[in-house]
Amino acid sequence: MTSETDVDVLVIGSGPAGSAASCALARHGLKVILADKHEFPRDKVCGDALIPDALNALRKLLLKDEVLLRASHLDTIRIYAPNGSYVALRGEFACLPRFDFDELLRRAAVESGSSFLAPREAVAPVLKDGKVAGAILRNTVTGERVPIKARVTVLATGAAAETLLSFGVCLRTAPSAVAARVYVKTDQQFRGGFDYLCISYDKAICPGYGWIFPGPDDTFNVGVGVFRDTSANPPSPNLRKILETFLKTFPPAQEVMARSKLVTRLQGAPLRTALQGAEFGRPGLLVIGEAAGLTFSFSGEGIGKAIESGLMAADVIASVLSEPAQDVVRLARVYANQLVSTYRDRFRAYEIAQKWLSFPAFANFLASRARSGRYVRRHLEGLLTESSDPLTLFSVTGLLKSLVC
Repeated sequence: MTSETDVDVLVIGSGPAGSAASCALARHGLKVILADKHEFPRDKVCGDALIPDALNALRKLLLKDEVLLRASHLDTIRIYAPNGSYVALRGEFACLPRFDFDELLRRAAVESGSSFLAPREAVAPVLKDGKVAGAILRNTVTGERVPIKARVTVLATGAAAETLLSFGVCLRTAPSAVAARVYVKTDQQFRGGFDYLCISYDKAICPGYGWIFPGPDDTFNVGVGVFRDTSANPPSPNLRKILETFLKTFPPAQEVMARSKLVTRLQGAPLRTALQGAEFGRPGLLVIGEAAGLTFSFSGEGIGKAIESGLMAADVIASVLSEPAQDVVRLARVYANQLVSTYRDRFRAYEIAQKWLSFPAFANFLASRARSGRYVRRHLEGLLTESSDPLTLFSVTGLLKSLVC
């Protein structure tokens, strides 16, 4: 590849957001390069759960059926309160390790017509007349640096701040939350009886959450996430100790670990949540996925919104580049406005929910009312399917209504 390489769109980062954007852009007939600093397939620290928004986004990408063939397919999620009680909610869920999931999406982008470059790390933008016009990519093996020219550049680089800083769109370097997980393998009989996703707001973790997600091949993804955007949380949580405590004190985790063997070491990762921490773009540049803070505050789920933002960015890019003016200044503004109008209220509501669930008494109350009343259960299931407004429940009026309904 030479410095004369010129494409319509350069997408940096091959996780769900970047691969979804590349796939859709290539299907629009645009010339696309998808670049990542890692060779694929590669691992990614995550809970691996696919909730309804992710499955709906995969359906739009025409990949849902293929994912479900490989994934563990579930119809229940149990949410445990600090006092050990739980509410079981129905829905469509799946679990597939990111090692397999991300490779499936990346391959779909390539099969749709995108070119893939790895291992290539974006070290700086290419600038022209004050606009981003591509990026300088460094081969992480040889050290060679090559500029790639592009009419539009898309950052899908996840929670790490370095690339956001180098492209001038970082508003916050510290993560919103941190998480860690391990994989364990159990026997087929035990795994067959554990047929639900499990999220716990265990009192040993508050303000945070733990998870036990059954995956394919008799494996479990077990982990913890800790919020940093709360005064009740220590500034530098020891995730290893928190996970060890969760595994020793949370009964379902005790049961899983007693029937399992560890198959990976502990791995941790930062999270960017609440639609905060970065600008959504600048002339010639769009920011998508977790890089834009598109991860839910109180659950750490972000795969669905990552894919959705990739599809949104692709549609905006294809529309603007089809116009005679091809105005990249307007493109960034249109995308940012669409992102905010689509997601701001929901992410603000989840941020409020995170703060409320940091209080064990409230989480216990919510679980109790979900079991005994229809109102809370209906709205919790509505949160999963995005058919209800989170602020309807997480408000003073919602709390008062939950007492009687």
